[in-house]
Amino acid sequence: MEAAGDYLVDLAERLTLRCDPAPIRAMMARACGGTLDARGPDGLRASRLTISGIPFEASVSGGRGEITPAIRYTTETATQETEFGSRLAAQLTAIRDLVAWLPVGDETVADMLHSFVSTLYPDPAKVPARRRFATWIGVVHHAAAPHHAARLKVYGGPTIGPQELQRLQSAWPGFTGLTSIPNHEKLIKPVGTAIEVDAHGDVNHKIYLRARYDDVAVPMKLVRYFGDPAWQVLSEFIQCGVGAAKIHQYDHFVCRTRGAGEPVFGLTLCARQDDDLTGLVRELASRHHGTTDAVDALAQAAESCGATWRYSAVGLGFSAEHGIDKLNVYGTPTWSAS
Repeated sequence: MEAAGDYLVDLAERLTLRCDPAPIRAMMARACGGTLDARGPDGLRASRLTISGIPFEASVSGGRGEITPAIRYTTETATQETEFGSRLAAQLTAIRDLVAWLPVGDETVADMLHSFVSTLYPDPAKVPARRRFATWIGVVHHAAAPHHAARLKVYGGPTIGPQELQRLQSAWPGFTGLTSIPNHEKLIKPVGTAIEVDAHGDVNHKIYLRARYDDVAVPMKLVRYFGDPAWQVLSEFIQCGVGAAKIHQYDHFVCRTRGAGEPVFGLTLCARQDDDLTGLVRELASRHHGTTDAVDALAQAAESCGATWRYSAVGLGFSAEHGIDKLNVYGTPTWSAS
């Protein structure tokens, strides 16, 4: 766990964020619950967040020729708890504690995030005790808020059927209309959702959809339901080296986000066990960050902290105003003891 804090502080220094390392270390420790073991007590993956099972994924962002001066990570609390109810209770406590690191963090914000989780799991006792996933927690540290968190995100899911979507949208109108697919669609399904609060108290609502792996019809279906944004993003991946004949072989995750304006489309390609995204990551970074410095820093910080590094996913965002205007790159440092 301390190694992950060291990694994030090293990454922040490489990006010259000038963030106070104390909040970074403290939030990481609280968000992961003090352990990053890759295996649970039963020997299975401790977390579904990563292929290795380690509950930690770091990322950098940027777009339109610039790097966002921020570090981002997602983790999971209480991964060694074997029962769903115990995990969920520990995660709700962690969420409340982490809210205090936001400049606007108060009981109102904490209650809102708890209400979101309660909407997803109205009766935790009815969820099978052995179910692994309850929530993930995402944190952003930005140069503009060097002593606080800049964003806090709570993910829930991971499977959302029509009834769950209807309940969510009834309680939270910000999620309405973000799926854009009919209930009978077989290749693309809603798989998760998230709510995000930033340093000013602004809220983003997010719905995640996953396309079935290795079906040649997936790119066509993405364009059918999400139109020109999907076409442009897929074309950009192909131009940067994915290959038109192979693009359907990746895991595709769509993110639809609603904040203060119109919904924004994002598409992420996730690496499978044997995929190496290094070339694609560096080509996309050159085009959209204007440099590979940030994506290189992800790997360099891992090496400096004695970890192996693997790029796990790469995502492009599209807005009506600017077209493709965001590149997120994700990966996992793994220590031999994990």
